[in-house]
Amino acid sequence: MRFITFNLKIAFLILNNMKLFSFVLLFVVSLHLSAQKQALYYFDKEFKEFTGKFPPLNVMGTKGKFEEEIVDKFGKTKRQVYRFPINSGLVFDNTKIENFITGSYGIEMYFKYDDGSMLLYNQILGDDLANKQGKYVHLVTTRNQQTKKVNIYIDGKIRFDFVDSDNQMEMDKNAQVTFFADSGRTTTSGTVAMIKLYDFFIDTPTAQHLFKAFTESSDEKSTSPLGVLKNLYFVQSLPILLPESTPELEKIYDFLTQNSALKIELQGHTDNQGDFDLNLKLSKDRAETIKKYLVERGISSNRIKTKGFGSTMPIANNTNELTRSKNRRVELVVEK
Repeated sequence: MRFITFNLKIAFLILNNMKLFSFVLLFVVSLHLSAQKQALYYFDKEFKEFTGKFPPLNVMGTKGKFEEEIVDKFGKTKRQVYRFPINSGLVFDNTKIENFITGSYGIEMYFKYDDGSMLLYNQILGDDLANKQGKYVHLVTTRNQQTKKVNIYIDGKIRFDFVDSDNQMEMDKNAQVTFFADSGRTTTSGTVAMIKLYDFFIDTPTAQHLFKAFTESSDEKSTSPLGVLKNLYFVQSLPILLPESTPELEKIYDFLTQNSALKIELQGHTDNQGDFDLNLKLSKDRAETIKKYLVERGISSNRIKTKGFGSTMPIANNTNELTRSKNRRVELVVEK
């Protein structure tokens, strides 16, 4: 059985002053890419996977504890995160999922170290280490099976890219992927709020798109959510909201609370990929999911209508993924 350690260990090689160093990096919205898989861990269900389709994570070393914490990128209310102690980590057992990751892959994480200077993590952040110390960072590590290219992104910016010619970071069906702990090396404690694994290579536009959920833009600071709701993220091809959607949902709730006489319609849309009728149902179901969240928070159901349009009302070209993603949306309009 093969072990691969992706701590801000990413056992990768970097040529530095003509010497090879083994580098350690403890380091995977809805992409909606057909025939591609995602394993999602948010720790609200402890070590269980978000959709229930993948095995739970295992503990390596001493078990840490689950804590309630406000993670600002996941909304204003406390959520459960995992605190891992020194020399402890988590393991994803790829052997339990047939044909999940056997080639290209990506790993996305949102976590913080208590002492990042203990690891070569400080070499990746460089001058940013002081600002990031003890704070959450968004990290994406990805490898292309065909080209052997490895890219590492922190907070949406590429920090390293190299060719893994010795296959040190290759993952196959017999691999076990470990996070944070590294046998024979002292590692720091910290907190993790999210781990995702993808069975595809993440290019730069996609890495930046993933990080978008963790940024504050002028759109997010706006008090009015009218029009396209830009920061809603669903499980691929399902009407299940991801925790990254919470800030946008809170903004809609606040808007409706402050404008108690308004009635709205939530309009769901998809791209043109896949079955037309299934897309029509999916667009309606996603609008209904947002309505359910608002009603459970106390907004009267009589104030919210939902409608699904499927792929019939695109706002961008469907010829490539970058523009096609704009058509996968929910819009909020005020009833006249």
